Amino acid sequence: MKPYFSCLTLALFLCCFFSFNAGAESRPASVKISNIEVKVENGGVEDNITGFLKSYKGKPKVPRVMKEVRADIRRALHALGYYHFDIQLSGEGQNVIAEVKLEAPLKWKDINIELVGAGRDNADLVSLIKDVPIQVGKQVNHSDYQATKSRFESELLELGYFDYQWQESKLLVHKANRYAGVRLLLNTGKRYQFGDLAIEGNTKAANYIRSLSPFSKGQPFEASLLSDFNLSLNATPYFSAIKVYPLLKDRTSDQIPVRVSVEDKPANSFEVGAGYSDDVGAKTRFKWTKPWITEDGHSFESNLRLSQKQQDITASYTIPVDNPNDDLWRVLGGYKVQDEVTEGINSRIWNVQVQRQWLTDDEWVRTAFLKREHETTEQLGEKQRTEMLIPGISYLKKESKGGALPYWGNERLISIEAAADSVLSSANMLKVRWNNEWLRSFETKHLFFGRLDLGAIVTKDIDQIPFTHRFLAGGDQSIRGFAYESIGPRDDEGRILGGRYLATGTVEYNYQFHPSWRAALFVDAGTATNDFSDAWEVGAGFGFRYLTPVGPIRLDHAWGLTKESKSTRLSIVIGPEI
Repeated sequence: MKPYFSCLTLALFLCCFFSFNAGAESRPASVKISNIEVKVENGGVEDNITGFLKSYKGKPKVPRVMKEVRADIRRALHALGYYHFDIQLSGEGQNVIAEVKLEAPLKWKDINIELVGAGRDNADLVSLIKDVPIQVGKQVNHSDYQATKSRFESELLELGYFDYQWQESKLLVHKANRYAGVRLLLNTGKRYQFGDLAIEGNTKAANYIRSLSPFSKGQPFEASLLSDFNLSLNATPYFSAIKVYPLLKDRTSDQIPVRVSVEDKPANSFEVGAGYSDDVGAKTRFKWTKPWITEDGHSFESNLRLSQKQQDITASYTIPVDNPNDDLWRVLGGYKVQDEVTEGINSRIWNVQVQRQWLTDDEWVRTAFLKREHETTEQLGEKQRTEMLIPGISYLKKESKGGALPYWGNERLISIEAAADSVLSSANMLKVRWNNEWLRSFETKHLFFGRLDLGAIVTKDIDQIPFTHRFLAGGDQSIRGFAYESIGPRDDEGRILGGRYLATGTVEYNYQFHPSWRAALFVDAGTATNDFSDAWEVGAGFGFRYLTPVGPIRLDHAWGLTKESKSTRLSIVIGPEI
């Protein structure tokens, strides 16, 4: 019997084996999805659905996977407020077609946001309730719900409410009634104050670091003040590295200490640069800086600039009073040689100047100065020697957002200079100048820049005024398409003389077509004149801006539309508009 059962068992095994393999060979391999086409009857949500379905490429086209596809389409539609819809899946072979028919989306209703805790009456937090992305009557979008929570959390951290808690956080969908509601109950916790200021690193500038601090111990915490502090320290001549941060882990019952970590600049530092411009040709620059002359923070800086048409050397000695950025004395001196930077003009100028600079209550940088100048100018063999003792004052205010690549900004400069022939000067003079620049952006990619530059000289005889004090226009920073300082009154022989008045303006539009590139169109217009009887000159052109971490590199190609010659001019400028 045993041999009989053994043979029977073997026969059954072989039958099962061959039956299994035959079935496996006859069953077709599952088709894999290669493409999912989304069609939405009412449109507008295809991208969101496609984003949810990207992961399905290469997966088998089987009922289980198709069920998951349908579920992810539902999730994509729910995220945008659509809860009433019809989904049909079809397609042959490796293709899948998802056809979606939408009904009206849900709208926000019954929005309840409540603050409790120490910050319940904080004006910034209360105003945020009215300004969140979720608004009654607006189409439901789940990302708006998350963005609302994120905005509260960011503002709480900005204002020092580090112990906040969401006691209730609900998004309530009423599908049948076609609306969604929100219930947010936020306990702000207490608001922390600034604690002790600790300075890390062996620095000579500890006193100045403390004087630049925009906050004091016991003041309510604001993260923006830490950013302002960091910017102020960076603006000083003393440090090569700076870090300002709150010690959150070391916070006490109500205060957060702040640490400042700095590294002093070396005793001597040197910089070398080179470039080219149509105005002066090939150029190079050498800079020598000594950030610490004395323990009181006196500093020294010297610059040597050499080019084909211009050479100058300057030196300055700075003495801080309280604030090394905005409250200081400065002594400056320099010598400049210009060989036909302005057509047909050769000049030699030396000057020495004393400045007192400080900040006004409304954040204007006020600079009072007294300078002594000697100038020798030669034009077609004729020399003019002048000397001037010029007291003056200027007010400057710069505001910008965006760092080295600003997207918003204002810059205003007003200056007044005077001289009297009875006080060590060759002529009587009152000179006034006003410059205003604006920078605005729209929807990130569109940037608009405008500039207005006005000036006037009150004097009996403009010919007695030093040539470099007269007004001229033209060049990269004035009217593009014209040579540097080529616009102004001329004599009968065509020699440029310079004028009493200046009026120039710029309108420029930039479009960002790539994360690192902008295209620009611009028009410049204006004149330098003695009586405004001269026709205004107009330049226009296009350009490109390459955006770098240190600012845009601006390449412009301009035409002088009103000049006789139809030649164009190319200019390269490094740095932001403001």
